[in-house]
Amino acid sequence: MLPNGTLFHPAIFRILWVALIILLLLSATGAVAHVRWFVDSSATVEDFVAYSITDPEVLIWIAIAIMLVGASIVLDTRLPNVRIVGSDTRHDFIEILRIFTGMSMLLTAYEGAIIAPHLIAYGAFGTQLIFLQAIIGILLIANRFVRHAAILMIILHLGLTVQFGIIAALEYLIMVGIAIFLLINNLPTAELRAQYKPFSVAIMRILAGISLITLGLAEKLFGAIMAESFLAANPWNFLPALGFEFFTDRLFALSAGFVEVIFGIILVLGTTTRLNVLALSVVLLASNLLFIIEGNNEAALVEFVGHMPIIGVALVLLLLGAGQRWKLRKLIPTQRKNTNLKTIRVPSDA
Repeated sequence: MLPNGTLFHPAIFRILWVALIILLLLSATGAVAHVRWFVDSSATVEDFVAYSITDPEVLIWIAIAIMLVGASIVLDTRLPNVRIVGSDTRHDFIEILRIFTGMSMLLTAYEGAIIAPHLIAYGAFGTQLIFLQAIIGILLIANRFVRHAAILMIILHLGLTVQFGIIAALEYLIMVGIAIFLLINNLPTAELRAQYKPFSVAIMRILAGISLITLGLAEKLFGAIMAESFLAANPWNFLPALGFEFFTDRLFALSAGFVEVIFGIILVLGTTTRLNVLALSVVLLASNLLFIIEGNNEAALVEFVGHMPIIGVALVLLLLGAGQRWKLRKLIPTQRKNTNLKTIRVPSDA
């Protein structure tokens, strides 16, 4: 940090900015393929048969989903309230979310993609979106004009909707949640921040939940052929090796989709948020570890870059829980016996 307390000298910042533009021009021109689930969008599976709503496997998973969501609602009425940690620790976690989001957007822009590594931009409009995303990433990392960067994130998401459609927009609605969260926490006056902060966590949580629900439905349930094609090329279905021979790749993809939808529904409801996010974090970590175990370091890096904003959101929700507004807990009588549980304060120098 420079003596005057700034992170970058203006001249250094301008040099980095020019260098980034040159790199973007070199990288954005060659990106034309659209890849999801780390397989090409034209991938096929031999003898592929999609599940129908009346199949026993689907009905069983619907029943499991209802039971898990119901258990989350009941458990939420019995868990103790957890006191929010001090403002310094909250600030540190928000800073992690800002930096992780900025790094992810900048690295994804360098690859010629919008928001996610598989949403490869195309045409003049797509190139403009890449530049916009790069600007947002730089502003977030440099901690400059964060409120304006948050507004630009929402505009970028509208551009993503135009280029890739409503489904892609819903899949990454979490970025709008992050933008609104950062916007509220960087409002110009203390009065405005105090007025809207109670809604910031809830908005981010609900939009993150909608993203998970859409991803589960679009990529693993209705888009099961992509998931099965990925599983055919990557032996991630470990259950037959444990003796569950009936657990085919087809059933594994169905199960993964339902699990993601369940995570999303519980997030939207705001029940057992910390437990839900902790379980989701384990799943995200497992996907990266599996790529590393396979020796596919490039895919592991792509996965990590795409997950960085989600990791930031997970950390904030682990710290703050469901937030103060728009959660099912407000509508259900509490049965808690201990309401004095405290969180462990994170040291300021950690």
